[in-house]
Amino acid sequence: MGLRKNVTEALELPKEIMLGLPLISLLGREEVTIENYKGILEYDEESVRIGTAAGTLRLSGKGLCLKQLTAECLVVTGALDGLEFLT
Repeated sequence: MGLRKNVTEALELPKEIMLGLPLISLLGREEVTIENYKGILEYDEESVRIGTAAGTLRLSGKGLCLKQLTAECLVVTGALDGLEFLT
């Protein structure tokens, strides 16, 4: 991925598209939108684990709910406490 990353940076192309990386947008602590995800690995009201090209992303909180789910993006709402990439 080194050459692709260098070309992407040199041409100032969107990394999330060219490298398949997730694009994560937060709206306060109430909503998170994740684009370019690979799949949902776990889902309940306190934890959501999502597969991405950058690794597994875990959302934690209370009352978590999938508000929107498409092939390109997903939206999770609720009282978000944390967002972390697992190794």
